[in-house]
Amino acid sequence: MKIQPFEIIEGNLRAVKDTSNFGGPNMWRLHIKTTNGYWSDTIQWMSHYNIQQLFKAQLPKYKEVSTSKFELV
Repeated sequence: MKIQPFEIIEGNLRAVKDTSNFGGPNMWRLHIKTTNGYWSDTIQWMSHYNIQQLFKAQLPKYKEVSTSKFELV
């Protein structure tokens, strides 16, 4: 299974799923809305565990089945 794009917005925070293989299957990009209403470039590249603490909604998590093959858990 290929890692699927995913984005969630809660208030001024936006989490965007990193769909590359670099860093493993559970890396995310955190964006913050600026005072003028635009989304920032990536503020932080974060693991699922760390970014999940900032969001109420459950973010998808993958387990690595083999090199570049992942399964949604």
